Amino acid sequence: MTSIEQGSAADVAALDDWGKLTQMSVEGLRGCAEIFCPTNFWEPGVTKLLLEMNTKGLGSFKSWPQASSWFYPLYGNGFTNKTIKEIAALAVELNPKANASYVAGHLSGGWEARRDFDAVRLAWDQELWPFDLEQFGESLVGKPPQRYRLTNEDGMAWGRAYLNYLLCLAGLSRHVSAPPSRFLEIGGGFGVLGEIVMSRDPEAVYVDLDIPPLLTVATYYLTELFGKDRIGSFNAPQFQTPGSFACDQSAVLPNWRVDDLLGKFDVFVNSFSFQEMEPNVVEHYAAAVAAKEVTYVVSLNSRDGKKRATEAGSRGVLDPVTSTRIAEIFSKLGYELVGRYGSPLLRGAGELIILRRGAVQGV
Repeated sequence: MTSIEQGSAADVAALDDWGKLTQMSVEGLRGCAEIFCPTNFWEPGVTKLLLEMNTKGLGSFKSWPQASSWFYPLYGNGFTNKTIKEIAALAVELNPKANASYVAGHLSGGWEARRDFDAVRLAWDQELWPFDLEQFGESLVGKPPQRYRLTNEDGMAWGRAYLNYLLCLAGLSRHVSAPPSRFLEIGGGFGVLGEIVMSRDPEAVYVDLDIPPLLTVATYYLTELFGKDRIGSFNAPQFQTPGSFACDQSAVLPNWRVDDLLGKFDVFVNSFSFQEMEPNVVEHYAAAVAAKEVTYVVSLNSRDGKKRATEAGSRGVLDPVTSTRIAEIFSKLGYELVGRYGSPLLRGAGELIILRRGAVQGV
């Protein structure tokens, strides 16, 4: 794979704390059970992102060339600012009534971002779950290539990953009986869900389980935002001891510790991650989530599943996992589907499903 996996003892000693954290996670991944290893879709992603972390550094992770393909989605169609200005000027030249800002807003993805933010504000049930949507936005940590100013709040701006999670939570807000405070996620990308809930609630607990190098990326990001006292790193002694462990604080931990994690959670979230796994892997994670008596399951994944790989090792999945299949997996574990959202809340192929534990059992 990459140099960080193959380096000598001297090389490892020369790494900074984040490099050592990554080295530890790579070694743990090599030694864990096969069910936790990257499946066909993600195996090349691990290699590419490890290389970019080594060459580009964590400080600019949102702008890594491979970031938008794997964990940092973008609005628009990739037009540069220079090209957008040229096209907008041409539009005005061809039609003097054309508005250059309007044209630029569409080409840059700004209108898409505004639509998503408006959908969040319209859908959110503020009576069931009071939640400040305008006073908090995405951090500049990681050098985001896109942030859209969508309100008059000074300094507040939002990117696509942040707004994707707000859409998930907006759907959830219509079904909760009280504001949730303990969140569990598998495949949390750079930890933006933690940023959202922890910035608004000082008592919120967010636990993210992931593979390297996003394990390091999310730890770095949330530590930069909230400090080491609030974010537990998986190299801490309490998370290194074999066997079951409790986690009463926010933390970013290896996916292979999911079965050992004790404690109840209010909400489990999976956003565009289960669709990239094989069915047996999703079933294993779902069983682990159900064992923690999570009250709500929030899944934002494709209605049709990811593209099927032409052969093992090619980009895609071997057996697509659809949002309906995810709902069926959790229904067998005692969860009832209570909400299903596509258009107009969401655009594109994604479907948001909300499930509640024990509803069918009258709990």
